[in-house]
Amino acid sequence: MNARRTIATVLGSAALAAASALTAAPAQAAGPTHSVEELEFTIAEHPLFTEVCGFPVELHVWGTWNVVAWTDADGELTKEIRNFRFRSTSTANGISVDGITLGPEVWTYADDGSSEGRILGVVNRRVPGQGTVTLFAGYEVVVIDGDVETVLASAGQREDAALLCSAFTS
Repeated sequence: MNARRTIATVLGSAALAAASALTAAPAQAAGPTHSVEELEFTIAEHPLFTEVCGFPVELHVWGTWNVVAWTDADGELTKEIRNFRFRSTSTANGISVDGITLGPEVWTYADDGSSEGRILGVVNRRVPGQGTVTLFAGYEVVVIDGDVETVLASAGQREDAALLCSAFTS
């Protein structure tokens, strides 16, 4: 191939590459990000437990979420998978009940600001050395639109707070 033909081929290839770049698909967001969020709090009188039991029940919770988040090309959050693992201690009348809560949440976020969550979880509360007091295992689908939270579906075994109260009086 002579020098003129080589230059023409290189320039033609460069022009084709430039044209392809201009007509390529829109830019897409980078892959998902990963983070870990920690949480710890104490409620001196847990509203539900205190109401059901008829005496103050303190709840201390600590743990983490392992978060995988996706964004669109504009950097807006579109989806999150939040795997959670929390421990807790509920205390009343000098008795403590240990708990563990595990599960994933999958959230999708719409352009209008609403979101939908699919939450799977297990909560197990135990008196040390005595065994399980109460258990929750279930699934919920929740839609949040502004300040309104709507449960679309809910299934599974529900926790019986009265059983927790019994553990504090034995």
